[in-house]
Amino acid sequence: MAKGKTPAGGIFFPCTAAQRQKIKGLAAKCGLGQGEYILRRALGYEPPAVPPEVFFDIHDKLCRILDAPQSPEQERVALRVYDEISARLMECRKQPAAEIIRETTGGDLPWRPSDSGR
Repeated sequence: MAKGKTPAGGIFFPCTAAQRQKIKGLAAKCGLGQGEYILRRALGYEPPAVPPEVFFDIHDKLCRILDAPQSPEQERVALRVYDEISARLMECRKQPAAEIIRETTGGDLPWRPSDSGR
């Protein structure tokens, strides 16, 4: 590849060594490569972190509780709790732009990004 040329589809940007390490660590926690992690974040998604081993222990115990005989009301409540926990841990939610701005700047920007659509 000639100097100054980039591969088709590649996006490159400058970052410090500390920023690169942070990106690398966050991507690893989500079980993603750095490029995929940055792409998902840039598109507004919040990749879920890979659950720690303790999650699977809690999951197994909760499943045993759900398998035990219960009243219909207890079962309905337990299933709702299980669904809420699973949704929060496993879903890849689209993160609002304002939330991303607060996370990355510590507050709201004094200007609106040009692609905000507002």
